[in-house]
Amino acid sequence: MRKEARRQRVFLTVAAGDLVLARPVTARLYAAGGLTLDQGLTSEPFATVRGEIVRASLLTRLRRCTSLLCLYGARTLDDDWVRWALETAAELKLPLLGAPLDDGAKDVELFLSRLGAELVPLDGESIVARTREAGHRSPGPAIDAASLAETLHLMRHPLR
Repeated sequence: MRKEARRQRVFLTVAAGDLVLARPVTARLYAAGGLTLDQGLTSEPFATVRGEIVRASLLTRLRRCTSLLCLYGARTLDDDWVRWALETAAELKLPLLGAPLDDGAKDVELFLSRLGAELVPLDGESIVARTREAGHRSPGPAIDAASLAETLHLMRHPLR
């Protein structure tokens, strides 16, 4: 009997301003198979009570992933959510991968390198191969009551 390879759960982050460039890439990644993409896209303001709730939710999702992929472009460093996801994933010691959406993002490459990210070409097959290699990390424990309680506690705050 042939054993099926376990799908890698990859947290995908991209700046909202680069989303138009990222959509065809994500479509190719879905088509390539072998990956489960968990996208952390949000339009919520970062420094708000609602932002706290979103961060708690994204943190829970990040903990379930085997790696993080950042599709980066010129607007990446301007996006608080992308920077937060990258820094949090680095703290969680997730393998970080970065793929360029355009050529004008040398400052982003420097930022990613400082976090320990591996820069990969913007090619679906290469990205899938690298996430499989980088993601040989066992999934964390099932979501525990403390994680859920923290999220629910933050949800009690009134939204503005």
